[in-house]
Amino acid sequence: MTVNIYDSVNQVASDLPQTQQFMAVQNAFAALKQDQVAFIMYKEFSELQEVLRNAQLNGQQPKEEDVKKLQELAKKMNDMDAVKNLMAAEQSLNQLLNDINSIIIKPINDVYNLND
Repeated sequence: MTVNIYDSVNQVASDLPQTQQFMAVQNAFAALKQDQVAFIMYKEFSELQEVLRNAQLNGQQPKEEDVKKLQELAKKMNDMDAVKNLMAAEQSLNQLLNDINSIIIKPINDVYNLND
C-alpha cells in the first residue's frame, strides 16, 4: 500500500494553528501591534535584518552602520514587554517545530543507525 505523505503533512499544517504554541505567537504578535512604538521598532528591525541577510546571501559585507543600527534596535527592544512576550512565544513554537522535525526524521536516522 502506498501512503500519500503529503496528506499527513497537510493535516499537521492544518492542526498547527490550533496548538497552544501557535496561538500564543498569534496573540503576542497582536499585542505587539497594539504597542505602536514597539511595533514600529519591530518592523524597522525586521526590515533591516532582511537587508543584512540579503547582503550576506549576495556575498556582500554588511554596512557597518546597518549592523550598529540593528544592534541598537535590538538593545532597545529587549526592554519592551511586547517584544519579550513575542520572543518567548516564538521560542515555544520553535521547540514544537523542532520536536515535530525530530519525529519526522527518526525513520531516516534509524536507517543509518550504526549500532545494529
